Amino acid sequence: MNNYNFLLLFFIFFGSYLFSYFLKKTQKISLMTHRRFWNIILLISFIISGLLGLILALFIDQKWSLLWYQPLLWSHVEFGIIMALVSIMHIFWHLRYFKTIFKK
Repeated sequence: MNNYNFLLLFFIFFGSYLFSYFLKKTQKISLMTHRRFWNIILLISFIISGLLGLILALFIDQKWSLLWYQPLLWSHVEFGIIMALVSIMHIFWHLRYFKTIFKK
């Protein structure tokens, strides 16, 4: 558990995105379904990474012994990687919106 799976997660994410994009382009799924799926992935990864981060911070802050610290930290980072990858895609989806905010 010392290694993080960045490249593996990146390729799984990228392949999954290309597959869902293909399904959207061939009209097997709607744009709404495509976006809803990725928004759910973003939400789930945020909840898991966020909760694990809060648990780890609480245990470290209170100096409580945490025998299973490494597996929690590993899971926190893995879900954080997923969240970051989907967040980058999410930003590109809403780029026009962000541009209007920063132009003001």
